[in-house]
Amino acid sequence: MPSQSKLAIFGDSNLGAVRRAFDGGLLSFPGYDVEFWGAAGSEYRNIHYGKGALRPITPEAEKAVLFVNGKGRERLRTKDFNVFVFYGVRLRLAEFFAAYIDLMLDHERSVSEAALASAAKQFLQERRAVRMAQLMKADGAEEIVFVFAGFPCWGVIDHSEEGRLLADHPRVLEAQPSHRARLWAALERAFEDLGLGFIGQPEETVVQGMFSDPVYAVEGAAEKEDANHKLPSFAALLLKKRFE
Repeated sequence: MPSQSKLAIFGDSNLGAVRRAFDGGLLSFPGYDVEFWGAAGSEYRNIHYGKGALRPITPEAEKAVLFVNGKGRERLRTKDFNVFVFYGVRLRLAEFFAAYIDLMLDHERSVSEAALASAAKQFLQERRAVRMAQLMKADGAEEIVFVFAGFPCWGVIDHSEEGRLLADHPRVLEAQPSHRARLWAALERAFEDLGLGFIGQPEETVVQGMFSDPVYAVEGAAEKEDANHKLPSFAALLLKKRFE
């Protein structure tokens, strides 16, 4: 029997949806020996890369990653896995989409493909997870795939309140599939230029310009005012694009 490739799924609090999808049979990874590794909240920020591994830099973060992993793996070493998935990892793509959809909806301005390519490249370089992934690639990581954990869910909170998405970018509700397609394409090229894979959000899950369909909101989302986390079915839909 051929040996299995080793797959590490690394992430922030969104990683829980992947774990639940896997444990619940909604998602499988044929041919892979799978491990989960990461942390939620402030402890995610206390994971850094150095000496060939992602590693917690505080005792609290170490406790968190050991709990998530469940196999005693304190560090996620580049050489120990064939494929790494970076799930969620605070890409904050809603910020990128909102800003450039606003520009594309302004009929007095024109946004070229070259401008989008430059913007996507700059945006990714500002993401800490992307910089860590580049260091891992330089240290010999075979394959790293980023997976966007999705736009905020529509209808869970009032997105027009001060400090929220529609307060600053009300016109994103007018975004069409063509606008989103241009931005996804720019991001895919930017990731590819860095030697990284990328899975964006399926078009059938997007509503109201650039929000996620509320059917994917977690249980009790409205009560918790949690528009960001998604059900396991959402995570399964994304990862099946690459692994099933």
